[in-house]
Amino acid sequence: MKIIAELGINHRGSSKIAEQLIDIASETGAWGAKFQYRAKAGFYQAISEIGDEILSREIDESYISPDEILRLAGLIQKKGMKAGISFFKFSDAADFGDKISEFDFFKVPSAELMNEELVTAMAGLGKPLILSTGGHSEDDIFKAIEATKDVPEIAYLHCISNYPVLLGNQQMKFIETLKQKTDADIGYSSHDQDWEVCLIAAANGATVFERHLTLDKHGKGIDDSSSSDPEEFMRMCRMLNAFDTVQGTGRRDINQGERINMQNLGSSLYASKDIAAGEALSEANVVVKAPRKGLTWADVQKRGLTAVRRPVGEGTAISDLHFTEPKPPLEPELVAFCDEKQLSIPLRLHDAQILQSRFPIQNNELHLSYEEVATFGASMADGLEKLDLTRHYSIHIPDYIDSKTLIDPMSAEDDTRIRSLKVIETCVDLAVELEQRTGAGVPIVGSFSRLLPEGKRATYERLQQVLDEAGRERGAPIYPQWLPRIAWYFGGADVLDMFCGEDDIDIITDISMEVCLDLSHLILSANYSKADWRQWCDRLMPLARHIHIADAVGIDGEGIEFGEGDLGDPSQYVDRPGRKVLEVWQGHLSEGDGFDKAIRQLGEQNG
Repeated sequence: MKIIAELGINHRGSSKIAEQLIDIASETGAWGAKFQYRAKAGFYQAISEIGDEILSREIDESYISPDEILRLAGLIQKKGMKAGISFFKFSDAADFGDKISEFDFFKVPSAELMNEELVTAMAGLGKPLILSTGGHSEDDIFKAIEATKDVPEIAYLHCISNYPVLLGNQQMKFIETLKQKTDADIGYSSHDQDWEVCLIAAANGATVFERHLTLDKHGKGIDDSSSSDPEEFMRMCRMLNAFDTVQGTGRRDINQGERINMQNLGSSLYASKDIAAGEALSEANVVVKAPRKGLTWADVQKRGLTAVRRPVGEGTAISDLHFTEPKPPLEPELVAFCDEKQLSIPLRLHDAQILQSRFPIQNNELHLSYEEVATFGASMADGLEKLDLTRHYSIHIPDYIDSKTLIDPMSAEDDTRIRSLKVIETCVDLAVELEQRTGAGVPIVGSFSRLLPEGKRATYERLQQVLDEAGRERGAPIYPQWLPRIAWYFGGADVLDMFCGEDDIDIITDISMEVCLDLSHLILSANYSKADWRQWCDRLMPLARHIHIADAVGIDGEGIEFGEGDLGDPSQYVDRPGRKVLEVWQGHLSEGDGFDKAIRQLGEQNG
């Protein structure tokens, strides 16, 4: 989508106001910003009618000189947008001399659609051209399209020339008619009372949008009422820029948040008492409860499952595993490969013994829940009993401190801050204890995503201080994790503001903050910003002290199988020194089948 902030005469002839509007357009995500220009020497000849007199005075009072417009156009371009301008007669363009070429695009306003001299001259400037069609009949619009069909970069904007356009007067289906007449881009020039009409235009196929931007839509300027104020313009840009993503591909793919919710909200079979191997399932030994961590009665009946082949402890979810023989350990050659490359897999306390039995590799990462952290806090010995202390560990701090609160050690709320610091302190205690027991360092990883009111840089500097005081001073460094822009928190999607953008990289590199680089998250965050994740990777890798590896696609396709996303050949990352954790989405299920597959893929790729 191309969204153009029309500055029109809403700057009131003030360069300072124009600069404010340009800043707003940039911050809200506009593709371009555009001026209107009429020569200083009385654009209006006759001003005998009241309407002409008002309009003439407003235009004259809003005049900005060509030199100043060119300076402001340069500012637009420095902000990463395209700079455009409209002329109502081509002789006015002469006021810009040779510097007319500094603009990125030109527009013919609706009132001059049939002005062949103007249209031809502006098309001859060799830049993209936009024609607005308001106030003209279908025949005239079609004639204009035919007359300009050979212009290489042209777009036609459906437009209703009322100021403002009241709801119901938009005739939006005409966009489809225009699309049938030309292969050029079709857009919508909005003077609507309600900016949301632009969303209907997008649904009808519009891809270029022009909307007037003002500081005050209730102001006294003649264009204010048909413009958007900064808050409205921001919402419009947010929705239109997300339009293609919202539309999707036409396929119905289940996202990870849905998978989590189907598990949390669904129910499955649990053993109501101990079930011996060879015993059939029945209502006498199973019960239906949430969450859905196992099979349903429908699953059991559909697959013809009867007697379990493994014993099931009371309270355990009935899964496919209970109808299979125990899986053999990873082959020695793959174990050796993992240890040579320092590959690690995530463990949870409840599945540590099973996964450590199947994967007798040297390195593991403990992914702890807030309840498991509480277990270690209450009794370090009880938690350690579940772990093989001949292994080497890293620790992932839980994202939550309770079922409703994200960890935030800098929170303004005392309770959140104190409990967050307590969770971090307990993880540091565990890291120190594990290092003493195993003889190997224990890196700590955490996800921190909440900005301070003081701004982004202040947040990073304060976070670095907090983490150094909590961990590094005790010999247990804590590495903030690079995050996706869209995170699955509390069963829904949250748009994050830290560790996910190019501006974050600027700050991180400037203050030399050491991080955990999650390659899957990196791909997703760069895709969200329409950036090259490899360029981001090159900048972040020198500061990466711990690495998470998985493939990814789109903006939320996290932890997918190697080869199905944007990562490409993972060998160059596997071969790097230091520990690398295989962050395969739900790789722990079925006694680690996802981890098993990933290790085999990497082993084959490395010969």
